Amino acid sequence: MIQSLKMGLGLAGTFLLLIGCRGPADESSPSQETTAAAIIPRLPSLSELAGTPAPEIPPLPDLDPNEIALGQDVYAKNCAECHGANLEGKTNWQQQNEDDSFRSPPHDASGHTWHHGDNILVESIELGGARLPDNIGGTSNMPAFGDILTEEEITAVLAYIKSTWPEDIRSIQWEQTARQ
Repeated sequence: MIQSLKMGLGLAGTFLLLIGCRGPADESSPSQETTAAAIIPRLPSLSELAGTPAPEIPPLPDLDPNEIALGQDVYAKNCAECHGANLEGKTNWQQQNEDDSFRSPPHDASGHTWHHGDNILVESIELGGARLPDNIGGTSNMPAFGDILTEEEITAVLAYIKSTWPEDIRSIQWEQTARQ
């Protein structure tokens, strides 16, 4: 898939994709009021680059308050220790630790969680740091939760995280999910 992306986007597009998730290490975190357009510029989709019509994106789904409440509880018990009680992540999360492990990123609007579709986010929770390829340039100390949390709990954690994002950021993340 990466090879296809490189062929479709070229070197400059690939570079933009790679830096989009990390962001500059010396910038302060944007507030929740910051719009997604101010955080990342709108890049053309692969279908636009290829000259084909983009697939229809279903409307942004509503979040279930009961699922959000379950997710908040599961998050507090399993995720908050590393990712922060308020989803804020570790200080200087874009920088690696001395052992080359990645620091726990925030899951609020200032982080990069919303740059990824649900399939990637579920895989990240289920497999933890084991999901990262050897050539990524670092490791992750995140434990695998696939044998600890149920599918319902994982989905609820994601619903809770999404419930904290502004609608424009939720929409961008939903587009990533719908295109998977």
